[in-house]
Amino acid sequence: MAEARVYSMNGEELGVQELPEEVFGTGVSTHILWEVVRAEQLNGRRGTACTLSRGLVRGSGKKPWRQKHTGRARSGSVKSPIWRGGGVAFGPSPRLWNLKVNRKVRRKALSGILTERLAEGNLRLIRGLTSEEGRTADIAGMLRSLEFSGRRTVILTDDPMVVRASGNIPRVDAVSPRNVSVGMLVNAEVVLLSEDAVEALKERVV
Repeated sequence: MAEARVYSMNGEELGVQELPEEVFGTGVSTHILWEVVRAEQLNGRRGTACTLSRGLVRGSGKKPWRQKHTGRARSGSVKSPIWRGGGVAFGPSPRLWNLKVNRKVRRKALSGILTERLAEGNLRLIRGLTSEEGRTADIAGMLRSLEFSGRRTVILTDDPMVVRASGNIPRVDAVSPRNVSVGMLVNAEVVLLSEDAVEALKERVV
C-alpha cells in the first residue's frame, strides 16, 4: 500500500496516511507521459492562424504587362507572392490540432506521474488546508514551513480560497484535482494535496 506523510500548514508532521494503490502505486513509461502531454498541448491550440494565399487576395486577374520585349521580368499576376501586397506562399490556414488519446492511457499517465512524485518524496498531504479570506500570507507561510519556497509547486484542492491565495505566489499553481493536467504535474517539483483531493483523483483514475 502506498503511503504519504501528512503535515499541518505549520509544517508539523502529523503521521502517515495510506493512499489508494490504483492512483499512487502504478508505474508509467516516459513515452506515455510524452504522448499525453503532447496531446494536452495540441488540444489547447486554437488553430485560428490564417493568411491570404494568392487565390484569396483581392486584385485584378489581368496580366500586368505583356510577356516579352518590355525589359522587365515576366509577371502574370499582381497577386503573386513575390509582389508587395500579394498572397503568402505556404502560409498557415485554420485547422484543428486535436489529438486523441485513449482514456486508459490518460488515466495511466495521471496515476504514473503521481506515483513518481510520491516515490521522490515530493508529494505530501496537508491536513486542514485552507486560507482565511484567501490571504496570500497563509499559503506563503505554509510553503516556508515546509521548506518549499521558490520551488515549482502544484496544490490540488477544491477550496476556492486556497486557489485565490495562491494566485500571487510565483511558481505556485493551485487547481482542482478534477481539472489538473498531466503536463502541470510533470513540470511540478512538489505536489501538495488536501485530504479531499485524494478521493477526487481516485474517481478520475478508477
